[in-house]
Amino acid sequence: MGINQLQGTPWHLEKVHRNEDDDRRYKGRCRHYFDSNDHCSLRSGRCMGSAHCDEYEAMSDAEFKEKQEKRRKKSKGEDDCYWY
Repeated sequence: MGINQLQGTPWHLEKVHRNEDDDRRYKGRCRHYFDSNDHCSLRSGRCMGSAHCDEYEAMSDAEFKEKQEKRRKKSKGEDDCYWY
């Protein structure tokens, strides 16, 4: 449908944005997000994004660094368990 077919029809564009009192969110910092498959443990499915998610819970800096370290180990092939 082109603009010439919208004559007389009310329409508008709206940009989705966060509220002024909302802090900036990053879905990698959410406690319920698994980045290996873009999965949310609370929704039992694909993460819809952190911007307007009601279940978003930010983790502390220490927890986030630990999560990144575990991801780095797995990507290098290192494991937490040792085989003898």
